[in-house]
Amino acid sequence: MASSLPPLHALTGLRFLATAHVVAYHVYHLVFTGTEAPLGLHGLLDSGYVSLSVFFVLSGFILGYNYLERPPDTHEARRAFWVARFARVYPVYALGLALDAPAYLKGLRDTWAVDPSRGLQHAEALVVTPLLLQSWTPWTAMAWNGSGWSLAVEAFFYAAFPFLAGRLGLLGPKALVVGAAVTYGASMVLPALYMVADPDHTGGTASAYHSGPWMLALRFNPLARLPEFILGILAARFFLLREQRSRPVMLAVVCVGVIAALAGSTALPFPLLHNGLLAPVFAALFILLSRSQGAVARVLASRPLRRLGEASYALFLLHMPVLFAWKSVLKRLGESPTSAWAVAAFVVGSVGLSVLTHERVERPARAWIRDRWTRRGTEQPAAGLQPRA
Repeated sequence: MASSLPPLHALTGLRFLATAHVVAYHVYHLVFTGTEAPLGLHGLLDSGYVSLSVFFVLSGFILGYNYLERPPDTHEARRAFWVARFARVYPVYALGLALDAPAYLKGLRDTWAVDPSRGLQHAEALVVTPLLLQSWTPWTAMAWNGSGWSLAVEAFFYAAFPFLAGRLGLLGPKALVVGAAVTYGASMVLPALYMVADPDHTGGTASAYHSGPWMLALRFNPLARLPEFILGILAARFFLLREQRSRPVMLAVVCVGVIAALAGSTALPFPLLHNGLLAPVFAALFILLSRSQGAVARVLASRPLRRLGEASYALFLLHMPVLFAWKSVLKRLGESPTSAWAVAAFVVGSVGLSVLTHERVERPARAWIRDRWTRRGTEQPAAGLQPRA
């Protein structure tokens, strides 16, 4: 059963900012193709993939915060935990697949006509994507609603969490420091090996939009991303174990450091940055924000940002199908997708749709699934604050 600890509202607002970063990244690359912003802004927009690392560490932190004191360590508790996770993530995930199905099927048909063997690979997504298994093979990870690959990674995290929580929840302060160092080192091993071996022969120029098959496997494979999730759990254990004062100066330094690193992201090795280079910084940010009573935490915990944060999961999963549909509409109208009104309409429409989806689909479906489970006589965990998964 989850604990009854108070929700960490500042992290809800932060969740929206991380999702907005991902959306801005996709708009920058898929709408403003061939256009490059000034250097610092380019770095910020071009590093949207880093926010996936934010989500992975945040998932571990929030689940650890809610469950480490009473981990789901029995068969029934684990089953209830997994049902709660399914209720949280799958309804909107399924909606995203439905909205993106026309684009996926059209792409599959076109690929099959040109290269049947490659088309057969993409067709595998018809089976593995609804089962949240697409990230285990690089050619299916982004085939159907590309944003959903991270949900396959999260599904693996959820499967593993009940078995990790009981062990990690027993670590003391010294063991936490050692564990965090070892885990972070593990997260960097595969990216470092990739850079040394250069199996895709990119000469170190791999990027999110120009990746070979080995880089794709490194980016998407759940085992390669597991250390980021574990770092989040360890940070939650540290947070629960030690009562600390608010440290506004340290929080400001961490925030400025994150922004500076993102602005200068083009100077950092892509394999390392993509796979958790900043994960310890994000873990520290979550701890500091959760303790803070300062202006940054108050803004992030404000009602508007909390509302947007609650709807950010829907925004994350639905913005790509909406973007492709909107570009298609603009093409028929003969309008430029880079015009200010077109971009503004996409942003307003996507955010509005995500809020509506959260209220009319996500929450009712979650309640319905949990109610069905409760009727079977199994106690449900408390909801608490849940991460964008």
